[in-house]
Amino acid sequence: MGVLKKNIDVEIIGHNYTIRSDADEDYVHKIADYLNGKIQEVLQSTKTVDTLNVVILAALNITSEFILLRDEQGEFQRQIKERSRRLIRFIDDQVDNLR
Repeated sequence: MGVLKKNIDVEIIGHNYTIRSDADEDYVHKIADYLNGKIQEVLQSTKTVDTLNVVILAALNITSEFILLRDEQGEFQRQIKERSRRLIRFIDDQVDNLR
């Protein structure tokens, strides 16, 4: 039987929301805090006061961070695969030399 979803109350830019999730409550609050921080960054760096525009700008910033991290992870995985191939080739060559 899976983990049951529970209602978790969070506050985002002064509005209360109930999130239904099977995630740990602390994790959900951490996400909400992160979002609030990103929204505050946008509010401090722009004259926009329209809530929707602020949230969209925060979402764009978060999406940009995500894509950069995803691309970095992909490059890191590519490097690991290439180094693993070279190491396997090196080991195979050493084993062949011992024969």
